[in-house]
Amino acid sequence: MSIPTITPETPYVDISLSRVDKQQQSNLNTFFGKGRANKSGKVIPRDWYEVELIVDSKTISDPIYPKGNFLAHTDDGLTFDCQTQGANHKNFRSKDDLKILGRWIKGKLEKSGVLKQFEPVTSQTLQAYGRDYIRLYQLSDSEYYLEFDGSIHHKMLKELHLKWVGTAPEFDVDFGERINLFTGDNGLGKTFLLDIAWWGLTGNWVDRPAWPQQVEGKTPEITSVLSHQRDFEEYRSLFSFSNEKWLNLRVPPLLRSLIIYVRVDGGFSIFDPIRQQSNIYNFTSDHLWNGLRTDNKVLCNGLIHDWVNWQRQREESTFEIFSSMIRKLSSHEDELMEPGKPTRVSIEDTRDIPTLNFPYGNVPIIYASAGIKRILGLAYILMWTWHEHIEAAKLRQKEPIDQIVFLIDEVEAHLHPAWQRSILPAILEVVKSLKNEMQVQLIATTHSPLVLASIEPEFDEEQDKLFLFELHGKDVTLNQVPWTKHGDAVGWLTSDIFGLKQARSREAEIAIDAAYTFMRGDSMETFPEYLRTKEQIHQELLRVLPEHDRFWPRWIVSTEVE
Repeated sequence: MSIPTITPETPYVDISLSRVDKQQQSNLNTFFGKGRANKSGKVIPRDWYEVELIVDSKTISDPIYPKGNFLAHTDDGLTFDCQTQGANHKNFRSKDDLKILGRWIKGKLEKSGVLKQFEPVTSQTLQAYGRDYIRLYQLSDSEYYLEFDGSIHHKMLKELHLKWVGTAPEFDVDFGERINLFTGDNGLGKTFLLDIAWWGLTGNWVDRPAWPQQVEGKTPEITSVLSHQRDFEEYRSLFSFSNEKWLNLRVPPLLRSLIIYVRVDGGFSIFDPIRQQSNIYNFTSDHLWNGLRTDNKVLCNGLIHDWVNWQRQREESTFEIFSSMIRKLSSHEDELMEPGKPTRVSIEDTRDIPTLNFPYGNVPIIYASAGIKRILGLAYILMWTWHEHIEAAKLRQKEPIDQIVFLIDEVEAHLHPAWQRSILPAILEVVKSLKNEMQVQLIATTHSPLVLASIEPEFDEEQDKLFLFELHGKDVTLNQVPWTKHGDAVGWLTSDIFGLKQARSREAEIAIDAAYTFMRGDSMETFPEYLRTKEQIHQELLRVLPEHDRFWPRWIVSTEVE
């Protein structure tokens, strides 16, 4: 039989396997329990593949949960008879032969490389696999579809729902599959949203946990929805004021995604499901450049060491890719940054320091500008994350992942306008260069009209979205904005996104506004006293506008000013 078609509307119930550590001789580990006595009284050990799941009362009470006999179809095309029996139907098993369900479950764990025969199944086993529950979709009263596939966790962030946390009573975000750009005034919650997105994807905080609003009778809540094609899963956290912490009612699964958070303070956070299965790599700027060590372990050698090491290795592919990244992230084709030869810069530092060749000369990277250091850090963290992921995949005998979720705070930070115009398209190109079939979800914040202008040729309304934080009186709102091309930076500055009347100095904007009001014959009482007559306005325009400004012909013709 072919695999049944499942839609988001198909009802389902999840059977949790998360209590496996407390059930070391039952459930998935029946093999380690007491054997069966035959007629002569001899105890026969249980088969390795025997499995009988003991289901919790909450799941049993779900009307979707099967009662009695049913036919099971699996996510890999198998079909076999199952049944629930015992008190309240808590025993979930394959009918007649417990090994059938066991071979299906343990076979998947074995095939993925996280379980070997005659080893107990533990929470670490399930975490490494990427799933600690079996999902049962109800096809009819007597047929169910069983899903226990760790690979489905190639998921991206679909939605965030916040209640009583952040700058508004509620925030609801429906993310695009590829590019998501957030803009708006300072202090309205852009960085905060990235922190929440990181929490929703990893179940960890980069720094301090989000501090909720304290409203009597209201429980702060964060809900994240992860999705992949037909599959949607919701994960909810509530804040406990008595414990002063967020309680995970259901922790996100171990995603099959690399997650990279580029922070505006120069730090980076990395989540790699293959390399480090329970913790997060949090890099400060110093860690990034000089290495990260903990518990006498070298977790990362740092940009300076790895750059020189990659450059000198016989296997040059890593350094070639890294050099290509640096070139692609350069802002001008005629001013490409090229890695030079490493050099010593001080008798007090025995390290060889990488250098960059610029059109004007060779510069050790420790003396590069803040903007160039950010570009180098971005290239390095991408290359290091991917390089170490590949090495870890080899050691664990797993396939490398093909999905990256990229969080970037203030894409344009420290960058010259020429770099601002090229950085976002370059990042997308660089990530794709790691692996041809790499899927990318980008969630970024920006204040730059040039960043938005640069993405116009790339923007696809089917998979990309633009969001705007706004302050209305005392209320902060976050809304998706219909995508519109505005052409250049001036067009974006004077659009509803940035809301400037003129892409000029504030004084020039006021003077031109006064001039328009005067030309219309409207009252000038709302303007300062020095901007209420034709002569006063003209003198101010002379002060704040260049001689070639496009506003001069209109003013001169309309007022006949000589």
